[in-house]
Amino acid sequence: MPQFARLAAGFVPFTPYGYAGRHEACALCGSRETLPLSRHDRRLKRLTSVICANCGLIRTDPMPTEAELADYYRHNYRFDYQLVGTKPPRRHLVRTRAEAARRVALLAPVLQPRARVLDYGSGSGEFLIEGQRHRWSMEGVEPGEAYSSHAREAGVTVHSSLPEGAGPFDAITSHHVFEHLRDPLATLRELVATLKPDGVLYLSVPDMGPSQKPAFERLHFAHVHGFVPQTLDLLAATVGFAPDPRFDRAGTTAVYSRTDIQPNPDPSLANRIRAGFNMVDPLKHVVTFGWLAPTIRRLSRDVRDTLRK
Repeated sequence: MPQFARLAAGFVPFTPYGYAGRHEACALCGSRETLPLSRHDRRLKRLTSVICANCGLIRTDPMPTEAELADYYRHNYRFDYQLVGTKPPRRHLVRTRAEAARRVALLAPVLQPRARVLDYGSGSGEFLIEGQRHRWSMEGVEPGEAYSSHAREAGVTVHSSLPEGAGPFDAITSHHVFEHLRDPLATLRELVATLKPDGVLYLSVPDMGPSQKPAFERLHFAHVHGFVPQTLDLLAATVGFAPDPRFDRAGTTAVYSRTDIQPNPDPSLANRIRAGFNMVDPLKHVVTFGWLAPTIRRLSRDVRDTLRK
């Protein structure tokens, strides 16, 4: 399919995404029992999302295969999900620079000069640049060639995948990456194997806790998993990590350190998560112009951040 047609198809409402996928067990706890969540996503396209009945992890079902997900990221992701081309737009850079400054401020009290820091999913490199200013030894992993090239032009080290023999690192960070991964647990195991025994792990993902937004507006093909604080903590606990009390926490943004805590899924969590979603009918949302105010707010924010110095 020509590229333009592929991109356009992603915006045709009430049609399915062009993938087959597989019905798989929960990537976090292995259960196959689920609760239904939504049959549409923020594009109003047909996409089924479910909640693991055992641990509460949200996932796309069927789950895209590795090949299907790789194809999506290769051809559609930047435009379909972020409405951008191959280069990071100004609004993106404004937001990521602000986030990078916040992340550095959070970690600075425990990271000494020359600390080795890995940023997994480093995007266009703003956190790497900010970390270098604090005299940390920074490395990034970013498979997207356009954004990683932008970062390298700024003089930072970016790998396309985690190098063999990487580390040991004093800190590993990953900001809004794990919701995109088919197997977040396997990836986290690989990462923490490169962390020093006293190293810290920063994880941040979108918080899928209670919200007045329509359920489908919080879902998208790019986010194959969805977390709340309890499931993010369960992910960390499964590899032997727990929230570090030295750091302030903000929902699904947390810093972890090693512990002997045992992972303990909460089967009651799934119902609580589902109850926190606003189950609005997508068609009714369209015909009553429920989408208009959020669209104006998003456009206003984009204009504001584009013009911000």
